[in-house]
Amino acid sequence: MRLSRILLLAALALVAAIVVVPGAVAGNFDEQRMGCAGEDPAICPTGTTGQPYSIPIELLGDEDEQCAVYSVSSGSLPPGIGINSDRISGTPTQAGTYNFFLTVTYNREASCPFKNPSDDPFRISINEGLPKLTIGPESAPVGTMSTPYSLQMTASVSDAKTWSIVDGALPAGLALDASSGLISGTPTTAGTFGFTVRAAMNGDSRSDTKALAITVRSPLTLSRSTTPLVTEVGLEFHYALVAAGGTEQYTWALTGGTLPLGVVLLPTGELSGVPQESGRFPFAVSITDTEGRVAAFSGRVLVAETVTVFTTQLRAGKVGRPYRARIRALGGIKPVNWKLHRGPLPRGVRFDRTLGRLVGTPRRPGRYRIVLEVTDALGVKDRAVFRLVVQDVEKKKKKSKRR
Repeated sequence: MRLSRILLLAALALVAAIVVVPGAVAGNFDEQRMGCAGEDPAICPTGTTGQPYSIPIELLGDEDEQCAVYSVSSGSLPPGIGINSDRISGTPTQAGTYNFFLTVTYNREASCPFKNPSDDPFRISINEGLPKLTIGPESAPVGTMSTPYSLQMTASVSDAKTWSIVDGALPAGLALDASSGLISGTPTTAGTFGFTVRAAMNGDSRSDTKALAITVRSPLTLSRSTTPLVTEVGLEFHYALVAAGGTEQYTWALTGGTLPLGVVLLPTGELSGVPQESGRFPFAVSITDTEGRVAAFSGRVLVAETVTVFTTQLRAGKVGRPYRARIRALGGIKPVNWKLHRGPLPRGVRFDRTLGRLVGTPRRPGRYRIVLEVTDALGVKDRAVFRLVVQDVEKKKKKSKRR
């Protein structure tokens, strides 16, 4: 029992021997070689916020620096500064006076002799430096050809500075104001233009650069195709509105008027369907691209009744007498063309395809069955069957004389 107590007391004594008590043991640091002056504390070189700071950690000449491990056992280093291997270094971020104990301990490796830790008090003062210059923004908005554009460069320091383009080029039509940092103008060419802006303080050496790119789009336009906006009841109708420019990804909307019953605006910008009513239908359509550009178009769809042959019968003709009969059509889209689909016609009579007329002087009597066809400007057709009677005038005269 007595032996165990002796061993315990020896262990506690060993632990107490290696506990670091700031200021209790004279340190092994060589303050002069570190660039610091005096002792208790050693005053190290003054730093400035925003500017790199570095001093070496040096031990007295007989110390084995290969086995040394450095740390701060009390107090604190200036914010932004730390121990990096055998140097105190970093970029201080806060002004002030910082007191700390720098401690050295030694590795417990076979090649390193046993040594007690030691520490020394140090002081580092940090002066307030000039604030760092940082310019922005991080990105540039997209522009549109022939539309005024403006981009204000920003800076973390408000004092006077000079702005310039040091790499690349702005889009044609834009310029950078050297004193205000405003990029403005009216772009004249579509594309993506990369460039680097530099801001340099007029009163000191601070500067910063920012790489940016401005994308310029073509204007967003919406127009009609060359096909007329006309159709007929019951005829399949397709009409494409032509969009161009912008991001070429569009959202379509019917913003005014009405389309004929049976016709709709598709997401592709096409008017499509089979109209079920005739009339004139004014409408308005708009498109919006993914960057908010808007274009609009107004038009009118004309829906005609289906073309039909209106005339139902022909008057009789007489041999040797001039004959004229006009065939009429209703509906459809003009002009219309006529055709003798099936005949024959009486000798001496012909059919005018343009006017839809039977004209001439019949030479022989008889009954003639003919089929006439009308075709309108959209290619829609209709046919009708007619019976044309040609009477013999001479026989009628002979019968009159016998009586």
